[in-house]
Amino acid sequence: MVTYKLVFCDFDDTLVRSGDAVGDYTRRAIADYRAAGGTFVICTGRSRASLEKELHSVYGDASGIPYICFQGGTIVDGDGKVIRRLVTDRADVVRFSDIAAERGYAHAFHAGGEVYCETKTAETEDYAQKTGCPITYVSPSEHFARTYDGDFDKMMILSSLQTRPGLDEIAAMPSGGSKLMFSGPTYLELVPSGSGKGGAVAFMTKRLGFTRADTVAFGDANNDADMLRSVGLPIAMRGGMKDALDAAKLIAPPASEEGMAFALRMFIR
Repeated sequence: MVTYKLVFCDFDDTLVRSGDAVGDYTRRAIADYRAAGGTFVICTGRSRASLEKELHSVYGDASGIPYICFQGGTIVDGDGKVIRRLVTDRADVVRFSDIAAERGYAHAFHAGGEVYCETKTAETEDYAQKTGCPITYVSPSEHFARTYDGDFDKMMILSSLQTRPGLDEIAAMPSGGSKLMFSGPTYLELVPSGSGKGGAVAFMTKRLGFTRADTVAFGDANNDADMLRSVGLPIAMRGGMKDALDAAKLIAPPASEEGMAFALRMFIR
């Protein structure tokens, strides 16, 4: 038996330290929680392609497992069917890619299941390594934001710790049909205005037949705050970003110590 029937968990720096493999203790805790009757759903800003590469390391057999990606913009049911997909406003993608380029920030476009960048930098290579998804580099002269003929799932603006302060100014700028959010200290994301982990969590809770009182969420970053506010028991990771910590009722040890797994075992009877 479990005391909370449904757990939503961010991936990077919550379930696992960003760039690391899933730990054995974490894998066993998730398996034990599910065996006791709990449902464990990953809710991440990662792309669908990036997350699907990791599912087997989390669950072993990931068949029948629903998940949430692209900051809640895409929701995939247990049968692999996409039950919700929101796309980012093209005019906003064009505008903010121009702003990022003018200010010297690398930026990445998530489109058609791929990641595209116009410049190769230490930040883009680090991003590719952490997400496990290769980047296709295109010439800036192609004006990718203007010429790509498909939809954009999101756009990332990437900085170093040294250039991070300038992202705050961009984050405060108005947008049209999209919104800006920090998913990490050096990651500013442009996502559909209707996306957000909180709305996705509420959607999945109802779809799976649970109530808010049945739910727990784990997160570490500002983009996790609305998810934490949407569940019965919100838990942030020690050392996380301010918005997440403010939204939490409990603080777990960090991902480097497999703190999510330690807390998850408290819900198994």
